[in-house]
Amino acid sequence: MPFRLLLIEDNAGREQEFRSWLPPDVLLRWAQSAGTALGVIRRDPGHIWSGVLLDHDLAERARTTEDTSLSGTDVALALMAHFSVDIPILIHSTNQVQAPRVARQLEEKGFWVTHIPYYHMTEQKFVAWVEAVRELWDDIKGE
Repeated sequence: MPFRLLLIEDNAGREQEFRSWLPPDVLLRWAQSAGTALGVIRRDPGHIWSGVLLDHDLAERARTTEDTSLSGTDVALALMAHFSVDIPILIHSTNQVQAPRVARQLEEKGFWVTHIPYYHMTEQKFVAWVEAVRELWDDIKGE
């Protein structure tokens, strides 16, 4: 099973930066809106994904009217309903109120959550998170 990450982010510049920091063997699926992310999460539950990168405020690339009212909170609820708690989540949102709240909700459900606001994100921090996720993924997959 390939090592793949789900990036839930509405900013193309951030997507490009995350992608540039990834090792070449990592597959990245970019969900550009909360609605798109909800579709991916519901379609691919379980252990398809090795990790999730989650933003909170996702209206910049909303595709539908409903999408404008959705946020990382809605995505986190779907993650809790459809994903295994073994899948690590990196919250990179800069929303100082909602990001910590979502992180607490996910942690209370048993998810391993790392919160690094994007303005504190560096290539070194991101690569360290990816490598920790890869170790966990290898353990889960028995490699």
